[in-house]
Amino acid sequence: MRPSIRPLRSPLAASSLLLLAVLIGCGDGKPSRKDRHHDDRVAADVPASVQSAPSDDDKKDKHKHDKDRKDEAAAATDAASSAPASSDDDKKSKKADKRTHDHTANPTDVQWLLTMHGEDGKPQGVWGLTGEGELKGPVNAPLPDGPAGLAPHDLRGLTPLPGGGFLVMNAYSKDTRILHFGAKDANGQYPFVGNFVELGPKNPAMVHAYQMAISAEGQVYVSNQDTNTVTRYVGLGQPNAGEPLSPPPALTHLADLAPGVVVPNATSSPEGVAEVRGIAFGPDGQLYVCDRTGSRVSVYDTTTGRRTKIVADAQNGLVHPIQVAFATDGMSMYIGDNGCDSIFKVTLATGAVETFVKKGEGGLKAPSALVIKGNWLYVGSREGKQILRFKLKDGKADDKPFASLPDNPEFLLHLGD
Repeated sequence: MRPSIRPLRSPLAASSLLLLAVLIGCGDGKPSRKDRHHDDRVAADVPASVQSAPSDDDKKDKHKHDKDRKDEAAAATDAASSAPASSDDDKKSKKADKRTHDHTANPTDVQWLLTMHGEDGKPQGVWGLTGEGELKGPVNAPLPDGPAGLAPHDLRGLTPLPGGGFLVMNAYSKDTRILHFGAKDANGQYPFVGNFVELGPKNPAMVHAYQMAISAEGQVYVSNQDTNTVTRYVGLGQPNAGEPLSPPPALTHLADLAPGVVVPNATSSPEGVAEVRGIAFGPDGQLYVCDRTGSRVSVYDTTTGRRTKIVADAQNGLVHPIQVAFATDGMSMYIGDNGCDSIFKVTLATGAVETFVKKGEGGLKAPSALVIKGNWLYVGSREGKQILRFKLKDGKADDKPFASLPDNPEFLLHLGD
């Protein structure tokens, strides 16, 4: 039995004893040099009368603890020395695992979807591009011919859907319809689900359609080249999906307004479009519309149907604006113009317009597709039959084309966006 310790009446001695008890109860890791110095100093301050010697049980516990630590260290050393060297396959597997956890796609996998102009009488489809720009496909599963024969025919706009599927525009004027494809199957193809919207008596304005845009409410907007209108439809997964929506208030007075029209042509309204091409929703929720022969990009409030402003026009150098894309931070908009083989940049906060990619930079001929990914602006060079890319920081072209193609590129979609 240990000798009893009489209570200390000195405040200094009591505080020293309390500090010693805390130090003894600390973790079992090896103390640092500073900690050892501190412990020695505290112990020296404590009166010898309160420094009890370790008991026999304490000595046994310490001996067992030290032995256990030595055994564990020896076992770890044996395991390390007996482990086989990593093979090349092991290293590849680890790299693949790291790529999976880092969410970095394999550059040889298809990372992009692409539509090209197409030629009558030849097979057409949605194509894939790997991360290295190699053409694959077509990647869409076969689908039945349309009412005018060959399908798909003159594919244009691509729009992603939740779950991995997409919509693509079958633009042929005699068979205009939006094709719905589901998520990629085990064979690496996208199965045809059905027609989302079709040209017909109930939907006469959607002729030779070009691009689609989906609003925050899920409604689908379509630009139509032969009627120079923008029409809108009830979104996927909603009651009456694909049905044309009622016109906004500002257009109800127009005569002979076709079902679904939300942006009229210039013949019907002074705020209308002369020759419609690309459309996209901006960070402000309004619809931005390219007017090719009007040489401008106009903004429309789809709730009222009114044109709210013109963000760029011929005074800024525009000739034939085709498509637009917005920076991921919502600060800028890029306009591809195939009339001057250039890309313009609009600073949305100030309205300032500047030439971002100079005429013909990097071999650019008739810009089409516009996609921002990472630090690059990817651009379809329609007449050059290439996908080029330009640095977002300065508009300079990459050293070589991202992809060389057998046909004119129309639209580009990055998977996962």
